[in-house]
Amino acid sequence: MKLTKILLPLGLTVAVGVSVVLSGIIWTNPAQYERNRQRSSNTPTNELNARPAKDVYLPTQVIYTAEDGKQELLNNRKVNLTTEIRQALSKWQLGRVTKVRVKDRADYNQYLQRKNSLLLSYAAPINVNMFNTVFSTKLNRKNVEFSRIVVSLNDRDHLYLLDDVGKDVYRVQVKKAYVASLKKILKENLLRVNVKMGWLNKSAMAYVSNNVTVQSYSYLVNQQSTDYFTTRLLNKGESTNVSAKKTKDSTVYSDGASRQLAIYTKSGTALYEDYSALQASLNFSQALSTSYKAVKAIGIPMENLRYYGYDNGKSTVTYRSFVEGFPIFNQSNYGAARIQMLSQGVRRYNFSLYSLQVPVPTDRKSVSLPSTQRVIDRLVAAGYSKKQMASLQLGYQWKASASSDKVVNLTPTWYVYYNGAWKTYTQLLQQQ
Repeated sequence: MKLTKILLPLGLTVAVGVSVVLSGIIWTNPAQYERNRQRSSNTPTNELNARPAKDVYLPTQVIYTAEDGKQELLNNRKVNLTTEIRQALSKWQLGRVTKVRVKDRADYNQYLQRKNSLLLSYAAPINVNMFNTVFSTKLNRKNVEFSRIVVSLNDRDHLYLLDDVGKDVYRVQVKKAYVASLKKILKENLLRVNVKMGWLNKSAMAYVSNNVTVQSYSYLVNQQSTDYFTTRLLNKGESTNVSAKKTKDSTVYSDGASRQLAIYTKSGTALYEDYSALQASLNFSQALSTSYKAVKAIGIPMENLRYYGYDNGKSTVTYRSFVEGFPIFNQSNYGAARIQMLSQGVRRYNFSLYSLQVPVPTDRKSVSLPSTQRVIDRLVAAGYSKKQMASLQLGYQWKASASSDKVVNLTPTWYVYYNGAWKTYTQLLQQQ
């Protein structure tokens, strides 16, 4: 009896102690707990969402210039227009790349406004090496950088690569062209917006000539679990012990060595940092390919993802989601993802936890927006410096729906790249 009285309290004490220890492990290391619980349901998702580099690095804008010089911004709501054009151009046989002598901006404008041509534009420079990947070609001069492709429907012997920064033009020899397929695409039921290629300070861009009406949308959104990202970025199929530390605004997960992931639930964003990169500095081609591999490694959906920006000084590549041919700017502070590859060998990834799924019926009306010049004039009249405006872009503003946290509203508006940051023109006007 005495032995029983002694063993019973001792056994209860041990049981309570074990329970406390196990609870502590779960509370202090939720990543390990959730990873074991959810690994099977999360791992395959990226394989379904991944897109090849040739899709992510497609041009983001298509402008047709008619025989009379009239220019139109083109879009197709049923199919991806740039994918169609890429498929047509991939059948062309291309040859040597040579530089063309350009005297001044007026001379350069002749290419931007070339009659009976397609002007395919990028939001940021790419190079011939990436062009070869996108269009399945084998052009020489792989390091030549440019941001526009001019495809003449009259001149079947050449197409042109344009670099706005240096006003450089490169002529690509066409050995065999199939113009009929491009002309067929132009006959489709396309959305057409009257524009005129012009300049804003040092940047060439398409000026929308008149008021334009753009459709609003509502989408179901998906938020990937924290475990999904910790598994992909910290555990990577290894038996790594991932720890977690909660702060006021975030939960920081770490592998205890060189990698950590901060999840900001309130803003729906994440910051991943890896201090173990072997390659300290990257050239432009390496930055484009490495950042693409990083986006795949993160596992964010890539169905509507496009390359949108490159900062040479910070070796940073930005990607945005696109809807109906227009970019989404505030999916997070940096778009869908920003991949930063620092010279010290550090990799830093900012990305959104949210992604669009499917459009949902909505009674939200289309929005009528003023012309490009009207937006510039209103901002100047409000006291903003035109010299600080680098670019204007029609895009979508991401706003959470008041009726459901599973729905996001996409409202079309003008975005202005002012003093180094993208803001809506209405936000700028309200700040004055």
